[in-house]
Amino acid sequence: MKRIVVPAAIILCVFWFYSCTKPGREISDVPGVAVSVFPVYDIARNICGDKAFPFFVIPAGADPHTFEPLPSVASELRNVSLFIGVTREFDGWIERYLPERAVRRYLISPDAGSTHTANPHIWLSVRQAEKIAASIARSLEMVDAANIGYYRKNLAAYLNKLNELDKTIAGLFKNTRSTSFIQWHEAWNYLAADYNLTIAGTVQREGSDRASVRSIKEIVDRAKRDRVRVIVVSLNAEIKAALVLANEIRGTVVRLDGIGDPDSDDRSNYIKLMLYNAQTLAAALR
Repeated sequence: MKRIVVPAAIILCVFWFYSCTKPGREISDVPGVAVSVFPVYDIARNICGDKAFPFFVIPAGADPHTFEPLPSVASELRNVSLFIGVTREFDGWIERYLPERAVRRYLISPDAGSTHTANPHIWLSVRQAEKIAASIARSLEMVDAANIGYYRKNLAAYLNKLNELDKTIAGLFKNTRSTSFIQWHEAWNYLAADYNLTIAGTVQREGSDRASVRSIKEIVDRAKRDRVRVIVVSLNAEIKAALVLANEIRGTVVRLDGIGDPDSDDRSNYIKLMLYNAQTLAAALR
């Protein structure tokens, strides 16, 4: 049999790669925590610290309803101790990749004491994020009781940061010329409710990929009557139809980001993401 000789340079490169990408502790030494979307993952990361290993399943820009995880991610899901989902309809499909022993918790469910059932975008409210953080801390205590004090300490520190963020965002919307906007997708209801903003119309409802001609006419009529000039679309959305609507009401199209992006500095964590959205929307409403 011919002997295969691996050059030392290649061995060093492989060693360097694994040493740089591997977490500081063995993943098997701490509970694995699977989260569907990046914003909720980032909240979880702040609570977990170095006592648990969180990761998010759905990449930025992917559709949570249709995404299929890569084999490497599916393999990682088989080793988790805790899954934090939003709703069974939104990301419950991840459960089929989980081990039977994994604890499953949903942020919007009767068990979570929530009355919200239709709209999964709960993380787009800083005030709801405080509840999300507390729910994650309680869930971590279920799978890692030895570190209850650690998780509660991290929770208190992060809640202080969220409280400061809430005050900053409230200040941004305090003196805007308008408080009304149209949303293309049903994502910003929670944000609007937090800061007394009015959604003058929603083009596409949750679970639907199109709007009726009648509903669009009603939105246009209301926008003209109430002088609504801002249309909010998602960051990477195709906006031809939105531009037509904007032209009809003499308004502008504003792009907000509901998911965030760890590779974009201005949206690389939850706090930056929400500040980016609030600053962008407030500037448009002025």
